[in-house]
Amino acid sequence: MPSVAFFGSHPLGERCLDELTGHDAFDVELVVTYGPDEDTWWDGCLYDRAQQLGHRVRTRADEREVLDYDVDYLVSVYYPNILGEELLDHPTVAPLNLHQAELPRYRGSNVFSHAIMNARDDDHWRYGTTLHVMAPEVDAGDIVARRFVPIEETDTARTLYDRVTEASVDLFREQLTTLRDGAVHRVATPQSAYNGERYFYTKESLDGEKAIPVERLADDDEATQLAVYDKIRALDFPPFEPAYTELSGRRLYLTATNYDDLFGGATVPNFGVEDDPVAATQD
Repeated sequence: MPSVAFFGSHPLGERCLDELTGHDAFDVELVVTYGPDEDTWWDGCLYDRAQQLGHRVRTRADEREVLDYDVDYLVSVYYPNILGEELLDHPTVAPLNLHQAELPRYRGSNVFSHAIMNARDDDHWRYGTTLHVMAPEVDAGDIVARRFVPIEETDTARTLYDRVTEASVDLFREQLTTLRDGAVHRVATPQSAYNGERYFYTKESLDGEKAIPVERLADDDEATQLAVYDKIRALDFPPFEPAYTELSGRRLYLTATNYDDLFGGATVPNFGVEDDPVAATQD
């Protein structure tokens, strides 16, 4: 029976741990996550959920305790720390990460926002989630599987996040068979085999992006209006501060709701949820 150390957070981490625990083929040796009293913006607590499921749980400060356990897999789902090579080398089969973005197109952070802002210029109206082998370089390891959802004209970063969460759970559930059979390295594809644009965004990549000059809001050029509309949607992710403009020293917040009636006739390609069975030819 393959053994697993699970590192994670967010509601997605809870749901994936539920899937892993409910699968008879795996033994969860340890769960590492935020402490139960830490302040987080999302609902739920993986620490509490792991305890309810009967698992050993440690906080991020004690993540190196995983080295005391023999595990076949280290599985990361929304774990915030960058893991060093000693931790990555510890599992006997593979360290795996469920990255809520399309690799190799979008590495790093804030990818929901950037994908919306890039979709029109790139004519790339889909958003992915990726299970990949972890490497020392962030989000750069071989790809095990991907799944896609559409980016809609009316999406905000939060609605896209919610939609791809469902696809991520489906992908994780499906790939548990790959882990059970020890087939990860047999099916994994190097990122160099993929075509298409490649972006890397840091956690600071949205700094300074939220202020939109009132002159830009008033510009009647269609391309400018669409760019502003896309940015407002891309920065609309409650509970975080949205885009804003300033008038007479007052900050006015801008959300996608303000623009609902301006681009109702715009069209985009209608992609359905799809798998990616032939990885090297899909971009």
